[in-house]
Order: sequence, then C-alpha cells, then structure tokens
Amino acid sequence: MDIIDSVSYLIFGKYVRKHIHRYDYQRALIRKAGMGILIEQYIAQIYLLSSLMALLAGFAGLLTGYFFLGDVTPEVLGLENTYPVILSNFHFFISIVVAVMCSLVVSYLTYFIFISIPEVQANVRSTLINQSLPHTTAYLYAMSRGGGMNLLDIMKSLSENYYIYGASAEEVGFIVKDMEYYGTDLLDAFDRAGQRTSSKKFKDFLDGMTSVVTSGGDITSYLKAKNDQYRLTATKEQKIFFETLGVLAEVYISAFVAGPLFLITILVVLGLVNPNSASILDFIVYIVIPIGTVFFLILLNSLANDNPKVPDYYTVEKKLDVFSEVPLKEGDEDEEQKRKMIRYYMLFVKTMDKVMHPLSFFTSKPSYVFFITVPLASIYAFFTVSEYVRIANIIYFRNFNTLTASIVDDHIFIAILILLIPFVIFDELRTYRIKQIESSIPDFLNNLASINEAGILLVDAIIMSMQLKIGVLHSEVRRLVNDISWGTKLDDALKKFEYRIRTDMTRRIITLIIKANEATSDIKTVLTIAAHDADMQRQLKKERNAEMFVYVFIIYIAFMVFLFIVYILAAYFLPAMPASTENAMAGASLIIDFDLEKYTLLFFHAAMIQGFCSGLVAGKMGSGTIQSGLKHSIMMMSISYIIFTVLI
Repeated sequence: MDIIDSVSYLIFGKYVRKHIHRYDYQRALIRKAGMGILIEQYIAQIYLLSSLMALLAGFAGLLTGYFFLGDVTPEVLGLENTYPVILSNFHFFISIVVAVMCSLVVSYLTYFIFISIPEVQANVRSTLINQSLPHTTAYLYAMSRGGGMNLLDIMKSLSENYYIYGASAEEVGFIVKDMEYYGTDLLDAFDRAGQRTSSKKFKDFLDGMTSVVTSGGDITSYLKAKNDQYRLTATKEQKIFFETLGVLAEVYISAFVAGPLFLITILVVLGLVNPNSASILDFIVYIVIPIGTVFFLILLNSLANDNPKVPDYYTVEKKLDVFSEVPLKEGDEDEEQKRKMIRYYMLFVKTMDKVMHPLSFFTSKPSYVFFITVPLASIYAFFTVSEYVRIANIIYFRNFNTLTASIVDDHIFIAILILLIPFVIFDELRTYRIKQIESSIPDFLNNLASINEAGILLVDAIIMSMQLKIGVLHSEVRRLVNDISWGTKLDDALKKFEYRIRTDMTRRIITLIIKANEATSDIKTVLTIAAHDADMQRQLKKERNAEMFVYVFIIYIAFMVFLFIVYILAAYFLPAMPASTENAMAGASLIIDFDLEKYTLLFFHAAMIQGFCSGLVAGKMGSGTIQSGLKHSIMMMSISYIIFTVLI
C-alpha cells in the first residue's frame, strides 16, 4: 500500500488539497471509523483506483464493441441519416461509445463504493461499541466500587484489556492516550472522545461522566445507574434483534427456498416443451442457491457478530535480558547440549500428551481434526472417484453419463461425511462443555462472594469452594487450587484457569477479579458485580437459544417442503409424462428426447445443495456460528440422500 499511497498522492494530491473542503463529512467518518488514514491520502487513493478501473473497463468495452457488436448497423439503430463520417466508421464509433460508457459507469461505481466505506465502517464500529458497553461499564463500576484506584487508573487498566472488553474499551484507551501523551485534562479528553466516537450511546455516557465530574458528584453511583440501564437496554435490543432475525428468516425462506422451488417447478414444465429451460435450471441450482446463501450469511454475520476470535495473547516462554551485562560463571562444556535435550524433552512430552489424549486435544481445538479428516477424505475420494472422472468429463460436464455421475455423487457424499462428522462431534462436545461452564460461573462467583464476606481471603475462599456443588467447574477449580498450593501466585493461577476454559464470559470476569485483587483487598463487591454480569449474560443466552430454536425449526420445515416437492417431481410427475409425442395430448408439442435420468440427478443435486446451505443458515441463526450449522447440513443432506437412493 505504500506504493499506492505515494503514487496516488503524487498524481492527485495537489487537486485533493485544493478541494479538500468538499470532504469534511468523510473526514469525520474516517475519524469515527478509526481507519487511521488522512483524508487527503484516502481521497487520492480513491481517485487513483477509479482511474485504473476506468481504463480497464474502457479497454474491456472497446474489445467488446469490436468483437461482439460487429453485426450492429446504422439501420438497426435508426442512424442511417447521420453524418457520413460516423457511417463510414460506424463499427469503430460503436466500440468507442461502449468503451466510454463502461469507463464512466465503472469509475463512478468504484468511486461510490470506496467513498461509502468510511460510513459503513463507522456504523459497524458503532455497533461493536454498543455491544461491549455493558461489560465496560460493569468493569468501571466494579473497580470504582472496590476502591483503591482513581478514575484514570481504572480507565487505564481497562484500556490495557481492550482485546477482552471490546471496542468501547478501545475508545476509553484513546481517552487515556490523550491524557498521558498529549497532556489533555480529563474533561477535554471526554469532549474529544465524544466528538471522535461513532456511537451515540457512548457519547451520551461520556457527557454524563463530564456532568458528574464537573459537579463533583458520585462517579460510582453514576456508573451503577449506567450499568443497570445498559443491562435493561441489552434485553430490549435483543428482543429487537429477534424481530429482525425473524424477518430475515422469512426473507431467506422466500428468496432462497420457496423462490427457487417455484422456479424449478415452472422450468420443469417448460422444459418439456423448450430444451433451453434446462440451462436455466442448472443456473438456479448450481449458482443462484449457493451464492445467494453466501451473501445471506455475510448479512447475518454483519448483524450478529457476537463470536469474536479469541486472541492468543499469552506468553509461554520469554527470554530475559535484564542481566545481560552481568558476567556469569561458565558452566560445563556440555551445558548447551543439556539445554537442547531439555527443550527436546519438553517438546516430546507435549507431543506425547496430545497423542495419548487425542479426545481432550480435539475437544479443545476441534478444527485440528481437519489435519486427519482432510487427508482421509481426499484419499478416499481419489481412489473411488478417479476411475470415473476424466479430463473430458470435467471439460464437457453436460456430457456426463448420469449413471456414472450418480456413482461419483455417492462417493463424494461419503467423503464429505468423513471430512465433517468428526469435526461436528468434537465441536458439539466443546460447545456443550462451554455451556455447562458458563451456566456454573455465576453460582461459583456468588459462593466466593459469600465466603469472602465472612472475612476469608480470596485464596482461602477458592479452596473452600471445593466443598460446594459447582458442577462441571469442579475439575477446573481443583486444578486452580493445586496451582495455588504448589506455590503459584493467585493472579497467575487465575490466568491459567481462564486459559483452560477460554470463553468470552470467563475472560472478562477473571480479568476483572485479577485487577480488583491487585487494587484492593475488599473484593466481595467486585465478585458480586461480576456474578450479576455473568448471570445477565447467561439469561440473555438462554432467551436467545429459546427464540432461535423457533427459526431453526422453521428452516427445517421449509427444507422439508422443498425436498418433498422435488421428490414428487422426480418420483411421480416426470415418470408420468409421455415418452413420445404419440402419447401426448392433442395440441401439445413435447420434446421427444426428454432425459428423465438427467432431471432426476439435477433434483438430487438441488436437494443436497439446498440442504447444505439451509443447514449453514440454521446454524448461524440458532447458535451464531457457521460451523455449528454443519451438523444441520449433514442431517439435511443425509435425509435427501436416503430419500433419493431408497425411494426413487
């Protein structure tokens, strides 16, 4: 991008600076989106990209007009009475017109798309800030209630954990940066952050903080009120989200299930008369349904991106150079060799642990199972399909023998099962374990708060919690207690505890407990607030799972209707059609070489593709992740496979 920046600014920089006042709105959007680029630089890049795309589109339009519009004459367009110069070079004139039109359209579209990116990113960032704001206020309230830290220290500790608390914590980090690096006072930093942020809710929060600080009010009470307000707002916003998701479910069923089904039914009937309908059927089954589903999943992900990637921010081993200048006594000659042997032994122990306990390894990282299933599925597909598939069959796909294609489909489906079923099993085991852990976290924190309220230290409270019923957390808490009993510091033991569980809820709560334990010995209030926050998250997830089950069920019903209609067409409607024009009704002109097997194979592919796509959508709606939809895809594809292989 450095070359593009330099070239674009060299060519268009002077013009952009001269007319920079036109882009004040985009300047504000770039700042709110956090894109980290100057407006002059960004606009110059847009001009450069638009110019390049205009040149490419013009060249493509020139070739199109020259090679594909040679049959267009002045008489066809009604230009026989135009200037003789145009008539004598009409073909060249048409090519130039097409090239100019393509250049203008493509350059405008490129400019419009890139000039709209800051606004889109600003809206996305606003959504991310609003989603993480309840957790941020809970952290600020808990730390201020625990005492021992002023407001700046609390905000600084929050900004250090922005990767856990999300975009709102990152906005707080900008406030801390203004104060520490630029010498801005607290009120001015709040004002600048309010102008910079893309979230109206976060701006209102900062305005309230400004009023409280200016009037000398109680910040803790204000944070408590805001925390309660955002909890209530989160519940209302989730209900609105459910309504939006319901509308999207209806849109998906209408556009990508019922719509293709209606077109397939109509085109099958037309295909008995017009052979060109078969190509439209292929386009719908193999192109429209998959690509439409991809765009719909992207839309769902933009609306419900509540499963961010957990960053690997833990350091296992770090080389210290603090005492690099201190002379050391030389050890034995083979000391370096011993260090290498120790490192090899540690690697061997880790490898053997994963080999001896593969279930726990794959359960913690389900995607690692693809290192085994991908080679197995590829080997199976290679040895079973290679004898049927040749280069000629791939090039001339429509000349596939339907019997051969059906055999290939069987082996491809088995290869897909080999590839996906192990991942689905381990992913479901991991999801079940996470649900059990997150459902036990609030009770565990409440128990710790009750024990700590009696005057017992947090370390002893954790040890005493082993005597209580904490469900699936018992084994993890036992490991936490063992780490403490072996001399590990409490903060490090809690970090290891959180690293083993690795859920969003535990990341936020354990970080809050660690920071509060560092700042104050009165941790009871912090534990109570963390328990309330965890309980709110648990209740919201329960409501979501209950509501989303309805939409998953609707998608299953829609797919079953699709499969039933396709099965009726393949098993009863098409076989009942007359085999020749002699058996046809009077006045009907049917195709003599009607290929029933080809249409049956096409319907089988339609059912399998629709099952796979509908399963992914059901998983995204039901659990919020696409990988959780693979189990639905396998189930729907298996039902389709059984019906078409057994009943037809």
